[in-house]
Amino acid sequence: MKIEDILVCLGDLVWKDEMTLVEDNGLVTHVKPEEDGRMLREIIYGRLRLSRGLLRRMKSGGGVYLNGQPAYITQRGRSGDELAITFADSQSAVQPEAIPLDIVYEDAHVLVVNKPVGMAVHPTRTYPNGTLANGIAALWEARGYERRVRLMHRLDRETSGLLIIAKEPYAYQRLSLQFQDRTLQRHYLAVVAGNLGTVSGTISEPIGRRLGGSGHSLRRAVVSDGKAAITHYRLVQQYQGCSLVQLALETGRTHQIRVHMAWLGHPLVGDEMYGGPTDWFPRQALHAYAMDFTHPRTGEMIHLHALIPADMKRLLQERKIQR
Repeated sequence: MKIEDILVCLGDLVWKDEMTLVEDNGLVTHVKPEEDGRMLREIIYGRLRLSRGLLRRMKSGGGVYLNGQPAYITQRGRSGDELAITFADSQSAVQPEAIPLDIVYEDAHVLVVNKPVGMAVHPTRTYPNGTLANGIAALWEARGYERRVRLMHRLDRETSGLLIIAKEPYAYQRLSLQFQDRTLQRHYLAVVAGNLGTVSGTISEPIGRRLGGSGHSLRRAVVSDGKAAITHYRLVQQYQGCSLVQLALETGRTHQIRVHMAWLGHPLVGDEMYGGPTDWFPRQALHAYAMDFTHPRTGEMIHLHALIPADMKRLLQERKIQR
């Protein structure tokens, strides 16, 4: 199987006309016949699945409107009533930096970028600037947006690939539910040490913190009292002394793929922290190559992919088995 065959985006688009856009920070729906007489909060927390935190933040802006008039969430709606909700946003606290971004997908609500190797996702004490969040903050500033940088998940600094950002509060809420419900799918390609003895499998081993030596304070391990973690893997192709593996996550624990593959006896090539060989490759050979999610506004199924970076491609070419 060729690498390119893994990078094909499959599936039809599905449209659900349940809600209509009001503004970037709002939505509108109508009270359904079966909701006649219910308090608005029952619809908001029930069918719309909005969080109480999101509603609380309306105190600094935004609001609930029934048929165009400001409303309390304790008011009762009637079948056919128009229920409109606007959400407050806030200025980003991240320092803007003009950093080139590889944008894979963007609309008014969602941004997906292909993060390069060597870039931290957000500022830390070790990496206070030059991060993906700094670059996104600069993009917001250049466009005149007054909004936070809402990263939906993380990738390690030395891992490349797709990362999704919510551009407004409601999109963040809906995407968070997809992470919670495990319906947002993330797929990875990794080069692991050795030749896998099985074509595919599932690792369901809990992961927890394990303190290591200098520089390894974030080290994780499979531990009995850790948090549940599930990784599915499938062999793509064998190479000299290593294997290309496709992986999918059901959970999102820190270093999950790296820990699970090391536990399996096949650490990632270049992953010094977890015992991978480092003489072939200077970093963990891991790339987030595909993502499937439901658009938080339209209900479309979005399928995205990003080609593996040049250094991983060179590694596979160098380790190719001559036949």
